[in-house]
Amino acid sequence: TSEPVGTSSTGNPTGPFFDLGGGLDLGGGPKLQPQLWYSVEDLLVYVELNRGDGKVAQLVTSTIKPNPSLAGPVNSCGLTMLPDGSLLGSRGIAGSTRMFHVPDPPTVAGEIDVTILGMLPGKLYVEALHTDCEGRVYLVDTGVDGSNNVGNRLLRFTGDYLAKDFKYEVISDLQVAVSADIDDMAPGIDAQGQVVDNPGFAMDSGVVYMLDYTDGSGTMLGMAGTYGIHALGGQLFDDKKSRLYVLDIDANVYEADPKTLALSPVLATGPMLMSGNKPGN
Repeated sequence: TSEPVGTSSTGNPTGPFFDLGGGLDLGGGPKLQPQLWYSVEDLLVYVELNRGDGKVAQLVTSTIKPNPSLAGPVNSCGLTMLPDGSLLGSRGIAGSTRMFHVPDPPTVAGEIDVTILGMLPGKLYVEALHTDCEGRVYLVDTGVDGSNNVGNRLLRFTGDYLAKDFKYEVISDLQVAVSADIDDMAPGIDAQGQVVDNPGFAMDSGVVYMLDYTDGSGTMLGMAGTYGIHALGGQLFDDKKSRLYVLDIDANVYEADPKTLALSPVLATGPMLMSGNKPGN
C-alpha cells in the first residue's frame, strides 16, 4: 500500500481543524523512511520517524513563501501525499477551496514555493484529503461551515487534478452516513495488524471513527488527539508493526494503540505560530 496523508488548518474560532500526514509504503524494495506531514498557516512540517521504534527522529519546519493566491483568511488546510511522494494540498474557507501541489517536499528547513492548481468548482469547502492504496484521492466537503456536519459529503476526484481537471464524484452524504464533521481521514489497520483501505480511520474533533470509503458509513471507536490521524504500514518499520499516530490542538504528536486508542507519551511538539493561534489548529 501507499498512503501518506495529512491536513491542517488555521484560526477558525467556530471550529478550527487540523490533520496530519503519512509516509510512503510500497510493501517491498528499498527501506523507506516513515514520515508524517502537516501544514498550518504558512508552515509545512516534516516529522521523521525512527524505523526501529516508531518514535520521532526529528521535526523540520519549512515556511511557504508569500503567495497572493494563498493570501487572505483560511479556515482549513488539507494535505495528502500522492504515490510519487509529492504533496497535494487544499486551502479552504466557506464556499471556496484552492488546490496546490508541493512536487518535492523538503526534509530540511527553508522557504518553499508551492504550485497553485486553482479553485475547486461548485463552491466546495474542503476540509480533509486522503489518498488510498490505489492512488485515488478522497475529499471531505465540510458543507456550510466547519463546526457541524450539515452538508458534509465524501467525494473522490475522477479528473486529472494535477492538470487542473477537478471533476469529482460524490461517494456519500456524511451527515447521514456517519453523522460527524470529519476533520481528517486515514487508512485502517486490520485485525492482523496490516494497513488496509477499508475500513479506515477518520477523526472529528478528537472522536475517532472507523470509516468505510465505499459508502461513507462509520462507527465511533473512541477519543484520541484532536484534528489529525494517520496509519503507517508495518513495512516501514524494522519490527513490521503497523502504527497509528494522532496530533492534538497543541501540535503534540502521539502514537495511538489502533485497538484501544491509548496514547503514548508525547513524541514531539510542532512549532508555535507567530499569529498566537493554537499550533495544532
